[in-house]
Amino acid sequence: MTETNFYNEPKNILEARYKEAYPVFATVLNEIKDQIQERAAEKELSVTVRHRVKSFSSWHAKIFRKRPLQERIKRNFVTDILGIRIICPFLEEIDSITLMLQELFHIEEHEVKGANYPYQHFGYESVHFLVAIPETAIPTNSIADIFLAPRVCEIQVRTILQEAWAEVEHELVYKSEFSPLDEPLKRKLAAINANLTLSDIMFQEIREYQRQLKEALKQRREDFYNHISQNEYETPPESAASGKHPARSLLKETVDALLLKGLIAHNQKRYEDAIEIYSDILLRDISDDIRAVILVHRGMAYFSNDLQKAALSDFNQAIKLNPAQTKALYFRAVHARVNGKFTDALADIEECIKADPYNLEYLTARAETLAATGDFQSAITECIKILKMDLDFKPAKRLLKNLENR
Repeated sequence: MTETNFYNEPKNILEARYKEAYPVFATVLNEIKDQIQERAAEKELSVTVRHRVKSFSSWHAKIFRKRPLQERIKRNFVTDILGIRIICPFLEEIDSITLMLQELFHIEEHEVKGANYPYQHFGYESVHFLVAIPETAIPTNSIADIFLAPRVCEIQVRTILQEAWAEVEHELVYKSEFSPLDEPLKRKLAAINANLTLSDIMFQEIREYQRQLKEALKQRREDFYNHISQNEYETPPESAASGKHPARSLLKETVDALLLKGLIAHNQKRYEDAIEIYSDILLRDISDDIRAVILVHRGMAYFSNDLQKAALSDFNQAIKLNPAQTKALYFRAVHARVNGKFTDALADIEECIKADPYNLEYLTARAETLAATGDFQSAITECIKILKMDLDFKPAKRLLKNLENR
């Protein structure tokens, strides 16, 4: 049978041919799906990959509904017999997935569906690809090759919200006997679409904020550790801890925005600015848990600015507000060690380790405190244990090197 007379076959013959081709469809589709999942895992992309072979009834209805006979006998225009949908949490991941697909496959077609819809339209965007199926993927003279003309697989990429809308829209519009005609209903659908689009954008903005916050926290921890390891303390007068009031412009900002601003100032070693911002947050109506976190940050800024009494006061307040806050205990232990109170330092560190036995930061702090007391052998033993857990943990590697070279 040739492609020219393929579509003139009776429906029952076509269905038999389709069933004959189905195992090849499934094999090819699974191979493409596996490639996507493996590469996504390598790139640490959080995606859900769904796949399906189009049913014969859907294929038959589509091809005989949408093209006149003279066009049908020339070419199979159904390009989604093999379909894959990649669903991701955030908008930014669509770009990462696009790059991944370009690495894996030859892209025959790339389209953003819905990008040019008028604002009142209730359709929702998604990204569609047609990727070429390799010549070697389909056995020679397979009936599947006639159905897959062109030889492509359709891949759709959507966010979770886009997928949710597509599923609901399919039920409300495409499966309905009639499309929504009255304007109020159209406006409602358009409003839902707009809200989902806005939600996707807002989720992306929140994620970006979280990323910035995470990077700022990481940088602040590294700078603090380097600070105490090298004893590079500045020496402004103790009076710098008081007498300042938050700038009025800060009072209108959210706690989240202020925290990020404070961390950036902290990382840039603008300790007085950081202290001022943290102090502004503490004037707000916030929960005890959040207050404890901010007190720890301000305490660290005081500590780095050599305002030791103010730092200890903040750490103590944080522990009182939230006794389970091990970070406050940890920084109070660091404070005690730097100020020569080794017994107090070890007591706090042991409490931290009891709560979190595999925290490398806490275990290293114990090793540092043991070294500070002169118990170098115990400190070395502790470092070796830590490096067995994580060979590349830099603080422990640095401490061990210093101990071995003393």
